[in-house]
Amino acid sequence: MVSWWRRLFSLEGSEPRASSGSGPAPTASGESDVMSPTPDSFTVPADVAEAGELAQSLMDEDRGWRSLISGGMRELTWAQTIDNLNTAVAAYRENPIAFRLVQLQVEHVIGDGVRLSSTDPTIQAELDLWWDHPLNAMEVRQFEFLAALTMDGELFVSRHVNPFDGTSYVRLVPASLIDRIETNPDDLADELRYHQTAQPMTPDTLMRYPSAVQTEGRWWERDQMRHFAVNRPAGVVRGQSDLTPLLPWLRRYRDWLTDRVRLNKYRTAFLWQVTIKGASAQQILRRQAELAVPPNPGSIIVSNENEVWTAVQPQIRADQVAGDGLALRLMVAAGAGIPLFWLAEAEHTARGTASEMAEPTYKHYRQRQLYFGWCLRTMAADALRSRGLVDVGVGDIACEFPELQPDVGLQVGQTMAALGDSLGAAVDRGWVSNADAAALYAHFVGEAASLPSPSSNGSHPTKRPKLARSVLPGSDPRAQEPLPPPAGPMGPGDPAAML
Repeated sequence: MVSWWRRLFSLEGSEPRASSGSGPAPTASGESDVMSPTPDSFTVPADVAEAGELAQSLMDEDRGWRSLISGGMRELTWAQTIDNLNTAVAAYRENPIAFRLVQLQVEHVIGDGVRLSSTDPTIQAELDLWWDHPLNAMEVRQFEFLAALTMDGELFVSRHVNPFDGTSYVRLVPASLIDRIETNPDDLADELRYHQTAQPMTPDTLMRYPSAVQTEGRWWERDQMRHFAVNRPAGVVRGQSDLTPLLPWLRRYRDWLTDRVRLNKYRTAFLWQVTIKGASAQQILRRQAELAVPPNPGSIIVSNENEVWTAVQPQIRADQVAGDGLALRLMVAAGAGIPLFWLAEAEHTARGTASEMAEPTYKHYRQRQLYFGWCLRTMAADALRSRGLVDVGVGDIACEFPELQPDVGLQVGQTMAALGDSLGAAVDRGWVSNADAAALYAHFVGEAASLPSPSSNGSHPTKRPKLARSVLPGSDPRAQEPLPPPAGPMGPGDPAAML
């Protein structure tokens, strides 16, 4: 071991190495010097010793400490990520089943729209200001946000603050433009900043463009952008589209349908074979020229016994294939988490079992409601803090979603009616007091439905609540355009900074 260190650092006192090809010099015993170290003549240089002591001190300091999480091999490469994103968007645009799966989730999760609310009048007024601002228009853009979350598996929301009145404007940055996310080395959940490319990338352009072009763009700091992701395993930063597991099966089903259309087209096609008895080659060529235009369907063919017309069809036997298509559709439906009859195929479903089959789907959509509501509440809390309400948190804001199942409201109403009748009978018999009956009614109704906020007449207060800060009028030019954060490498006012 000592000889290895001596050869590595060419220390003084070491014997000169032999020239290339001659091997180590033999000793008196006939063995090479490699196998006969001389520790007495070897000393470790001071800089090497100091480096070793520093390394040992760092090991001692870090002993017992571990990184909070580590992505390891679970994180996809940027080429894989951009390929998944581009393929999912292409499927949404071109494949009717993929388009319908995304729209099914949007239509069920937020239905005719959600609304943010708060019991504090000032917070509610600020929420309405941010939600209804013409440059936010969240009443209609919420559908765009959820569709992007479903297609891309993540949202990159840039936040732009008007310095004159503190109003915030939010914009969606396509996930395919964010190629790098810098995180805390010891905590992947602590995201520090995000890099946006100057132009869209594909796996092909990643190979053709130089690295200098790929690094162009800008960085978004954590106070300028929010990142929301779904379908990501533990230790992974990027999200995954809901369509990603389905893409291979959607492609196979599309190819299967294309083959079926092609086979059915050629299976019903036929050719006329005309046989002329005793004709010479010249007569055959002349007759072929006369029949260059085939007869129309329904035409009458007149010939003598020397000319025979025969219809020739391809012998394609591919009739029993319904099971193959059903298996592919079942795979797609299972990956999407929906029953097969939601894809307009109710032949294998009875009405009595339809509600049971849809129950897991409604649970999945309810989970997406909770997450998407948290995303909206987080963006709203950021907007309110920019307006001066620094103590507002996500817990101060509620997100009201429509019922996933239309018949739930009817069931709740019937339950409330039966509960009221039962408590009324109990009060008449003296079993419970009016106060106890009211408390029981409020308790059980509160479990089944959300009670409205108390007010003077059961509706919104007539007096407009006071805002946290004054707001610029709509005619003011300073309130017309969202102002981007400080300019990055792409320069001020670059349109790519706000897509």
